[in-house]
Amino acid sequence: MILRAKDKLVVGLTGSMLSGKSTALSFFSKNGADVLSADELVRQLYQVPTVQKRLLSWFGSWEPAQVARCIFARPQDRQKLEKYLHPQVLKRAAEYIKQSPHKLVVFEVPLLFEAGWNKLTDLNIVVLGDERTLPSRLKARGITAAEYKRRLAGQLPEAEKARRADIVLANRGSKTDLGLKIKRLCRAFEAIYEAK
Repeated sequence: MILRAKDKLVVGLTGSMLSGKSTALSFFSKNGADVLSADELVRQLYQVPTVQKRLLSWFGSWEPAQVARCIFARPQDRQKLEKYLHPQVLKRAAEYIKQSPHKLVVFEVPLLFEAGWNKLTDLNIVVLGDERTLPSRLKARGITAAEYKRRLAGQLPEAEKARRADIVLANRGSKTDLGLKIKRLCRAFEAIYEAK
C-alpha cells in the first residue's frame, strides 16, 4: 500500500517528541493543505470495540495512558501493538488521502522513518525542536526527563531523521517564525508542484 496519489503531493511530517510537529501541522492547514495525524487515527481506533477488546486482553486496559505505560516499559509490547495498529492506520490514511479534494496533503507520523512509511509518500519533512526550550516544554506536558528519554529510545536519533528527510524544518525560534517558514514552503510547493 502506498500513500501517494496521482493528483496530489503527499508529504510525510515527522520529528522527535516535543519538536513542534503538531504546531507545524496546524500551520500547513492554515496555508491550504489538507492535514492528517497518525496519532489522531490511533485515537479513533482506540474507540473501535474490536480494538478495545484486543488491547484489554494484552494490556489489561484500552485507555491510551495505560497502554502507553506498558509499551514504553516493554519494547516487545510496543512492537506487538505497532504490528497490530499500523496496518489499520495506514489503510485509514490511504483512504483519507485518496478522497481528499486538496492537492497538498500533509501526514504527521511520529514514527515515519521507523515504520518505513517515508517510502510511501512523495517527500518527507522533519521538524527539529529547540533543545534550549525542552525543559519548559516537558514541564508543561507533565513529562519527566526520564520518561522523555525512555520514549525517545524507541525512535531514530534526530540527526538520523534529518539525514533521511527531504526537507529539514528548524523550529528554533518563535511560533511566528515557524509559521512564516511553512507559509513559504507551501508557496514553493504550489509553484513547483502546482499543489494547493
